[in-house]
Amino acid sequence: MFGQFKQMKALWDLQQELKKFQKEIKNTRFEETGYNGNVKVVVGGDGKILEIHINPEALKDITSVENALVNAVNSAITKATEYQREKLKEFLAKLPPEYRKELEKLM
Repeated sequence: MFGQFKQMKALWDLQQELKKFQKEIKNTRFEETGYNGNVKVVVGGDGKILEIHINPEALKDITSVENALVNAVNSAITKATEYQREKLKEFLAKLPPEYRKELEKLM
């Protein structure tokens, strides 16, 4: 009986860590600028675009703005993906070995 209680507590602790992990990922923001600061992109830790800002004066050269947007978005998403990967490694390191092995198989 005590073993079951201990296992339930371990699962509850794991759920709390997972919630903390998810919240931290969601609340992290990555910002990239381009075209001499005329374009700014903000991406969340989950890789979703949150904001795009374009200086209206820069619209005179739309091709440069488009290129800057693509580069800034890709760079910000890459940063978010790398951040997720690092945070996932930290999370997995906290898990009991039997859980970690199973989850690492899925990655």
